[in-house]
Amino acid sequence: MNNQTTLSELNKTQTELSTGKKIQNLYDNSTIYNNYLKLDTEINTFTQIKSSANFALNFARESDTTLNDIVSTLTNFKTKLINAANDTNDITSREAIVSELKGELNHLKDLANSSINGKYIFSGSAFNIKPIDDDFNYQGNDKYVKAFLGSGIEREYNIPGSELFLGRDNDYKKTMTVNIPQYNKMKANPEFVVMGADGKLYIDKNNPNTYSQDVAVNEPINVNSKIRELTGVEDIDNGNGTYTSGTSYFYIKGRRPDGTTINTKFSLSNDDSVSDLLNKIGEIYGNTVTNKVVDVSLNDIGEIQITDLNSGKMISDFFMVASNKDEASVEDLVKNGDYIVEFQKSYYPSAPSLDTITSNNSNFDNRVFKFGAYYYNYKENREAIAQDKVFDVLGDKGIDSNGNVRDVLGIIIRGTDTNGGVKTIPIKLDSTTTFEDIMRSIKNNFGNVDVSFENGELVVTDKSVNKTEPSKLSITMTAYWDSDNDNVLATHDTPIKYFTPKDSINFDKLWMSRKDNTILGNYSNIEKDYKIILKDGEKIIENNPNAQQYITNNSVIMDVMGSDTSPQTLDIKFRDINGELKTASITLDDNGSYFTINGNSYHIYDTNGNISPAHDIIKTTTELDPTTCEICTKENLNKGMTFKQLGDVISMLVTNNLPLTDDASSYNEAVKNAKKEVETGIDDKGRFYLKDLSNFKTKIDLSISNKDSNIYFQANNSLTIDSPQVDFFETLQKAISSVENGENFANANSNNPRDIGIQGAIKAIDHVLDRVRRSHAKIGAVSNEFDMTIQRVDMLKVNVETLQSENIDTDIGEASMKLNSLQLSYQALLASIAKINNLTLLNYLR
Repeated sequence: MNNQTTLSELNKTQTELSTGKKIQNLYDNSTIYNNYLKLDTEINTFTQIKSSANFALNFARESDTTLNDIVSTLTNFKTKLINAANDTNDITSREAIVSELKGELNHLKDLANSSINGKYIFSGSAFNIKPIDDDFNYQGNDKYVKAFLGSGIEREYNIPGSELFLGRDNDYKKTMTVNIPQYNKMKANPEFVVMGADGKLYIDKNNPNTYSQDVAVNEPINVNSKIRELTGVEDIDNGNGTYTSGTSYFYIKGRRPDGTTINTKFSLSNDDSVSDLLNKIGEIYGNTVTNKVVDVSLNDIGEIQITDLNSGKMISDFFMVASNKDEASVEDLVKNGDYIVEFQKSYYPSAPSLDTITSNNSNFDNRVFKFGAYYYNYKENREAIAQDKVFDVLGDKGIDSNGNVRDVLGIIIRGTDTNGGVKTIPIKLDSTTTFEDIMRSIKNNFGNVDVSFENGELVVTDKSVNKTEPSKLSITMTAYWDSDNDNVLATHDTPIKYFTPKDSINFDKLWMSRKDNTILGNYSNIEKDYKIILKDGEKIIENNPNAQQYITNNSVIMDVMGSDTSPQTLDIKFRDINGELKTASITLDDNGSYFTINGNSYHIYDTNGNISPAHDIIKTTTELDPTTCEICTKENLNKGMTFKQLGDVISMLVTNNLPLTDDASSYNEAVKNAKKEVETGIDDKGRFYLKDLSNFKTKIDLSISNKDSNIYFQANNSLTIDSPQVDFFETLQKAISSVENGENFANANSNNPRDIGIQGAIKAIDHVLDRVRRSHAKIGAVSNEFDMTIQRVDMLKVNVETLQSENIDTDIGEASMKLNSLQLSYQALLASIAKINNLTLLNYLR
């Protein structure tokens, strides 16, 4: 037995020495084997962690290097912008700078499309998709990718392009500006300046005895300028050399920072200062003596700029017109031919909204008259010219006072000629009538006048007077439909809305932009700070979890609406898929929303077949729970009408797919059929869009407005210089466009009236640079973290490998000594056995 045991131990020790392991099988020593498996698992985990961390480190380092290059390139871009702002640059110099900026832009696009081992580093988790396409649109997703760093531990190692190029910084503030430079109108027109008996200077456009002999100069207004210097509104001549300060009226529309609507007017004396105007605007936005929510200022060319003082706000908006008259609406300024001062224009085409337009003299030239209307050729997508046919520009239909579409019969031109004679000139319109025909009628009937077409506007010049002499000329044009069906154009016919006002006096009753088969609104709708919920008939105001965020298809319209009252009506003017002018309305009502067209109304249903209210409505019911047999309370939500449903209704309208009956089934069938012809929705910037799926060049036009401007989709609104939301490549393209225009500040008279100017671009680039630097710092920290993780894992792996070695590896010295001992013992044992085996009686007796 001892022989077998010793031999077994000897063999075991020899095996340990030859394999270097203490055990060969589980049953040799279960404790050692279990410890081995446990430690081996840890080593494999550390190996996996290191491999994952190494890949993430390389990815992060590549991102770090690329972001460093982006920062460097952006810095060069900004330097070139600053150089472009130098007034000494001529056209050739600017063109050279533009070329360099475009080169930097393309280099930045290449950097944005950097990859490592075939994986794009800024595409989110979509490694195989190039993040920035040729139109500088982001194509990746918003996903972060994570590296495995241990049980339950993962670490992000990428910066998705959605964050880098389209991210948001809530510590930034929105800054907006109007785009019409404002110069001191008294210094620009000294021939209309008089001195009153009190020694003060006034404006009198009908007094040839002017005070000043100064040369006209364009000097931007400042906060100390008088209101008369800003608006040019005449003062009141009391006779005997005495004057009373005139009154300037200001019409303002837009949004406050919390999303509530601004639609107001106020007046200031001509003797008040521009500082008083800025303070009044601030009060309208919510400024008080103890708390300011916005800062209202002037830039270097007299344009009003407004900055939210609360970071992260996105909604604030601004539009303003001034006049010498107190009218019920801005549209009435055009209708009645009032003096108008423009502050913002974009040359957006207007939807028909006026039946009458009247000539006005809003210049410091008593000879020149305009009508406040802007004409656009929709067939060719350009400003109208004199040779255009009227129907190609204004169409052959108008809208009556009840919202019905009517065939236009003609235009009656009334007024007084240059001699004061009363005139009434009817012009029947047909498919051959051109603007030249209208111009010829004016020229032939209103005395010594010249008639021209300039930048989409009709201009009449009285040649019988000089610049400062009073003119007797007045012209009013009214459009009519044949309300008595006699085919005779006369004053007993009924006026129809046919004319399209300039957008400088038309904030939001505009056609959305149209390109190829797509209709797109320019305004990004954003959810306001709060939302209204009607719970069991009680009005509850809650914080909006999506406050200051772009809307989506699922956003509730009332969560954007600038007023909480219900019902609210959306007025829809549109040309359908066949190009026919039509009107409709959508009523958001807590008793059930509906749309109306051709006198017929249809309720708006959700996917569950419920009629959608305006606001979210919650009804609480008590029910017996069949599983517990207990009475429980249940809240049933009927969600308010959403922007997706708005798109559904628009789809039905423009494709002429209306419900056959007013029920959910018929409604859904009509939507289904409409969606075969058009696609509608909200894009990633909160803008409404429509795509014509049947035509490459769509005939559809669309205007959606609210009479109080509580919501809008296309607007001649203020320009955004900077905001919490960043669009990397759009900002760079706008900057280049500003240099091409050669304007330091926004200027409506430039090639692109929506450009923010070079100074605005520099401010916007600063924000972009800051955002990239933040991402650079973030990815740098990530790189360091992975580097330290790898070092830590290496150390831990060595420690565990040491423990594993101690656990299972043979101690060579100890095993050798044991082997020697066992061999000696075994040899002694064998010798003893041999002696025993040799024992005989003979040997014993010996």
